[in-house]
Parts: sequence; structure tokens; C-alpha cells
Amino acid sequence: MTLDPQNPLHAFALWTSTADRKWSDLALDRARDAITDTVAVMIPGAKEPVTKTVQKLAQKWGKGSINTVGFKDSLSAPMAALLNGTAAHALDFDDNFDPAKAHASAVLVPALLAVADEIDANGQDLLDAYIVGLQIIGLVGQGVNPYHRSRGWHATATVGAVGSAAGCARLMGLDPEKTAHAISLATSMAGGFMSQFGTMTKPLHAGLAAAGAVQAAQFAEAGVTAGSETLHGEKGMGTLMVGADVEELRAFMADKDEHGQKVKFRTESIGEPLHIEKYGLKLKRFPNCGSVHRSLDGLLELRSKHGFTEKDVENIFVRAPAAHLRNLMYERPTNSMEAKFSLEYGLTVGLLTGNAGLADYMDEVVERPEVTALLPLVKKEYVEKLESDFPTEVHVTLKSGEKVSTKVDMPVGSSANPLSNAQLWEKFQACVNGILSEQQIGAIRHELEATRDSMKVRSLTGLLTG
Repeated sequence: MTLDPQNPLHAFALWTSTADRKWSDLALDRARDAITDTVAVMIPGAKEPVTKTVQKLAQKWGKGSINTVGFKDSLSAPMAALLNGTAAHALDFDDNFDPAKAHASAVLVPALLAVADEIDANGQDLLDAYIVGLQIIGLVGQGVNPYHRSRGWHATATVGAVGSAAGCARLMGLDPEKTAHAISLATSMAGGFMSQFGTMTKPLHAGLAAAGAVQAAQFAEAGVTAGSETLHGEKGMGTLMVGADVEELRAFMADKDEHGQKVKFRTESIGEPLHIEKYGLKLKRFPNCGSVHRSLDGLLELRSKHGFTEKDVENIFVRAPAAHLRNLMYERPTNSMEAKFSLEYGLTVGLLTGNAGLADYMDEVVERPEVTALLPLVKKEYVEKLESDFPTEVHVTLKSGEKVSTKVDMPVGSSANPLSNAQLWEKFQACVNGILSEQQIGAIRHELEATRDSMKVRSLTGLLTG
């Protein structure tokens, strides 16, 4: 394969394999925090029924030497990525990444941990591959979004697989040509529909994408070749996973600034801006779909400011971008997975408790009477505007007749309103309470905080087994 810098696939591969490792402190700290956050949610995620089911099958499909989170039995690298990716997304408590409209770390971190464990990489290698992989996830996402996502593709599964393959190739030290093959191969691993939201298959998407990323990089390393026009070509991802009207969509987005999404793949300045610096990640405050978060932040702000309780509220009215509300298809959820995709449930729990935590998303509490009785209070309006063009509005009418409202542009946990280091570790503690001992927590924290040093990734993954 002769690499052409004007071909997006090749431009991505060239940058992936040759980018300078002199990353800023901001980039390295954000990468470390994203890995910490993902490990935190993988630990309880490993206890979920879908993850346990995947573990049994992964044992049949691929035993090996790679450590897995929450289980003593080791697996092959692709199967470890499958299992850990499923665990990372099982609670929907993992981060969001705006340029890709995807849960980037739930795919990227499990894929990289599996490869790093296999090749005995250190923490600096892991952070470097995370930064590079996230950049390609973002660039691929900008090349197909916002329409790829709004038309029903689960970008975590599609864009996540492709960009994470680049991260794996970086960690493995593949040359530009093999890196191009890895990225191209990953387009054949990319798939997943939003119609699976609220089912076990949604978290499985992250696992399948992580496994596909590892497999794509290892296929390429072994000499398997792939096409050169799988991103921008007439029959490439940029058309097949967007629509035949891609040129019209591209023209419409030309003067928009929706997280850099232009429905067009770039070939120049691949590393500028660096996405982890410009956009960062949204580390989740609540264990539910990110489309709930702006509304829930707004409600909790009003609740705290005005001191009302559920007994005082006549109704809650939300005006939000249609793309957010379409993700939240369960107005009357009956189980935990549906509740995570319910605006009504999230706001009702917030109104009742002043928060929404892991305990609120257990199957046995979803249909509790005190919550069900309040669900009809929540009303909503779909606003056909881009997320960046329209902040979420939350209007609360009290039984006294008083009306209070607020607008939320970016949720708590985003780079505009980030979790503090203390809040990150509070989340970690909340995730692992009752699962790990204080001694285990301390040892894991020590390894995670040392990723900027020369710690061995295998020393971390060894602590995470069941």
C-alpha cells in the first residue's frame, strides 16, 4: 500500500504512527482521569448479568494470559477486551466524548488494557496510546456526525471500534502502512444500532467494538491487508453510515460548530487541535444516559436554590435538543436498563432524593410507588436544533403558582464544568464500595495515579481480577 496524505485513512495512519509523544500536562492528566473513571465503572459493571454471561462465553471462545476485571480466569487479548468493554458500559456510568457522539473510553480503555497487558507496556505507553486513539475516534466521529448518530447508529460501537484500532496500533508500534490496514480493518468490525438501547446488547456493543479494535490491530500486524477507501470512498463509512444525501448534509454543517462535526474527514493538521485538550471528555455524574444529564443538572440546581420538594411541584417541563430526547425512549421504565434511558425516571429520582446514584438504578427499585406516582409530572418538548445551538431548558411550576427555570449548556463532568480530583475519587469509591477492600482500593489507586510514571500496566490489571 502506497500511503497518500490526501487520503483520510492514510493521513490518520501516518499521524497515529509518527506523532511526537511530548504531550501536555493537561492531555496526560485528562487521559489518566479517563482511565481512572473507566476502571471505576468496570468494577461494578463486572457484576452485571450481561457481563457475567459474556464472561462464560469468552472463556469458551478464547482462554489466554490477559487479566480481566472482576474475574480470576484470564483470556486472550480480544476476549479480555470484549469482557472489559461490556463491563465498562454495563452501567452507562462511563464517559461521553462529543466529537464522536460516543462513549469513547468504554471501548478505548479496555482495548488498550488488553494489548498493554499482553505486550507488558508501561503507564506512559498507555497514556500515549489513549491520547492518540481518542484523537482518531474524534476525527472519525467528526467525519460522519452529527447525522451518523442522529440517524440511529450507535457511535460507541462504530466510531469507537475504528479509532480504538488506531490506539492499539500505536501501542503495538505498528508502522504507518500496517496502521492504515488496522484502521481500515476496523471498519469491518464497526456496527450497532440505537434500537438496542435499554437492552443488554447496548453494553455488549462496547465490548464488541473493543474486541474488534484489538483484532483489527493484530490482524494488520500479522499481515492481513485492507482497502484504502473504507472511510471517504463512495462505498466507505462516510457515505454508507451517513446517507446518500451526504453532500447536502456537509453543506449544511459547513458553517456550524457542533464539536467540529462537518460530515467530512480531514487530511490536514490531524493532531491540531488535540481533542483531549480542546473538547475533553464528559465524566459522568450520574449512572444513566448522558442525554439526561443537562436536564438533571438543571433540576437539581433549581431544587437546591429554591428548596422545593416533590410535594411542592405541579410539573417539570423540559425543552431540549431532539437528538437528546430521542435517546430517552422509555417514559415508564420497567427495569434498570430502560430506566437509564428515561428522562422521566431520572428527573423523578432527582426530585425525590437530590441525586441519582447506582442504588437508584437497580431492577428492584425502578417501579417503586413513590417514583411511579411522580413520573406524569415530567413533560418535554423536542427542539429540532443542534446541541450546540440550544441549551437544555428546565422549567418547574410549583403548586403555589411560582415558576422557576434555568438553562444548561454543558453538564457537570464536562471540560467546561469538570469533576474535581476529589469528586473523581468519590465516584471511584462509590463504585467499588462493597466490592473491594480498602487495601485493594488503595493499591489500585496507587497504580492509577502512577500511570504518568513507569508503572507496568500488568501490575494494575493484576489487581483488578476477582
